[in-house]
Amino acid sequence: MSLHRMGLENDTFSEAKRRAWWMTYFCAHLCSVVRQSACLNVDDDSHFTTPYPRLESDPEAWLIFLEALRIGVASVKFTASYNEHLSSHADMSRIFEQMKMLDKWVLQVSVRIESYVPVSSSIEFDPAYESATAEVMRRLARIRLSSTRIRLHRFRAFSDTPLFAENHCDLSVPNTLNTASSVTSDAEASVAAYNMIQSPPFTNDQSTEICVASALTIARQLQRLPIPQTSDGVISRAMPTCTCCAMQASYVLLMQFYKLHAILPAARISSGDLSVDTERLLDELRHGLEDIIGAMNNFAVSFEAIAGMRDEIEIAYHVAFPYMATVLK
Repeated sequence: MSLHRMGLENDTFSEAKRRAWWMTYFCAHLCSVVRQSACLNVDDDSHFTTPYPRLESDPEAWLIFLEALRIGVASVKFTASYNEHLSSHADMSRIFEQMKMLDKWVLQVSVRIESYVPVSSSIEFDPAYESATAEVMRRLARIRLSSTRIRLHRFRAFSDTPLFAENHCDLSVPNTLNTASSVTSDAEASVAAYNMIQSPPFTNDQSTEICVASALTIARQLQRLPIPQTSDGVISRAMPTCTCCAMQASYVLLMQFYKLHAILPAARISSGDLSVDTERLLDELRHGLEDIIGAMNNFAVSFEAIAGMRDEIEIAYHVAFPYMATVLK
């Protein structure tokens, strides 16, 4: 059919063909992100001549939607190289340059998302209109870009410490087969490898701040996805193409909670003797997790396989936040 080699023709079916091709492209590259492996032709799209589809209310929506995905694929390759260099004690300078470049790329596309002005402001936000499609695509792009920043900064912020029991996306899981001594040895080896890093481009605090802000963005954008109106009851907000983003955001919010819990005296936590800023941050973490759980609940209505991911987040949430029950009532 040569859908990837179309020109500027504009017949009855040309727009449908363009959308069919670029959604095929999207699905193939999404698999790369979910499976943490590079797909074919990821580095060279020059032989794809088919123009992007067009939404009249937002001519850039498709371009930004796909650009966010490309950055996500690039970040997967970066993570693989990062871990390989770290474990082999190799020179990290090239990796650090790549990290800065990818982070800058994310910020550039993010600016384009936020600077968008609707072509027609008279069309209401209704799934029946393509303006709604454009808005959802921009929200999904925000989610994916935020997930990419988490992938870039997660190790620096949290040392990729395992949190969830099951293997979800690219999050590390605890090795329950290790003995205490082997766990200690692995931890010491990891710390030794980490300490050898020379002049990383971001401090621990900077990467932590970036991860938390990105996770909260994911939580907010998931909740703002529109729910289709139907007479058959509640259905999923959208195809669950961003569940790995939700898992990454949950990981960050929970790890940040445990970071705070580790540095705050237990007596101050139980008595509620916390600064206004700390209380505000804890409240943001809690609400962010609740938004993510709500979105995953909605996805699980139509896609039962997501229930396991949702349950892991929900269990971790209930384990973490009873400690703050007296503060966050």
